[in-house]
Amino acid sequence: MFVWGTANPVGESLGYDGMYFTGGEINDMVIDRTLVGLPVKIEHKGEQVGHIVSAWQHSGRLDLLLNIDENSPSMATAVASHFVKGNVCKDLSLGYTVGVQQSVDGGLSTGKKQVSEVSIVKRGARENCHIHAFFGT
Repeated sequence: MFVWGTANPVGESLGYDGMYFTGGEINDMVIDRTLVGLPVKIEHKGEQVGHIVSAWQHSGRLDLLLNIDENSPSMATAVASHFVKGNVCKDLSLGYTVGVQQSVDGGLSTGKKQVSEVSIVKRGARENCHIHAFFGT
């Protein structure tokens, strides 16, 4: 089953120094294809139930195409498919880490942000990060 959704709203503007992604960081992830192949999970837990097939920017948002392998014998994969089809999980959420750097004067700034997975979730932490459609059995 293929799932299309928004995983991150419009990125923050240039000069933003915080935990969210900037528009430039989203653009770099799309161009570098760093998200393709990363795992899909349920609520950021458990085993992988699929993977990211494609990532693109749509009006500044990060949209993803996910593949949930319904032919897998995994119970988690069957649950993920049921959650999407039954509208139990309606949102997407990125799982990522953020490096923090301390300057000489003691100030903190954010460093590299690294996405590790995307999850189908009941309610995402960010606004407008919804599953828009699914295709397949």
